Amino acid sequence: MKHLVLSAFAAIGFAVAAGAAEQTAKIAVGELSCPSCAYIASAAMREIPSVEVVSFQEGEKWWEGTFVVTYDDAAATPEEIADAVMGYGYPASVVTESGS
Repeated sequence: MKHLVLSAFAAIGFAVAAGAAEQTAKIAVGELSCPSCAYIASAAMREIPSVEVVSFQEGEKWWEGTFVVTYDDAAATPEEIADAVMGYGYPASVVTESGS
């Protein structure tokens, strides 16, 4: 019976893990007026479980930029990542496929 229970838990764990996938998102952030601002925004994103900051590209205006992040879609959403940045006082939004 113990083996049956352990097998059931293993199967459930595999099914949950199989449903999760690494995704990539772009997060636009504003009011990055100094190097510390970009660091703080990046740190805010990394506070979300599974989020890794892949790169940063400066925007057309000197205080704007776009972060490329990866995340596990079972643990986070792009909106949660942007919300984490906004929690530190920086305007942030998810960049959609159309670029807006």
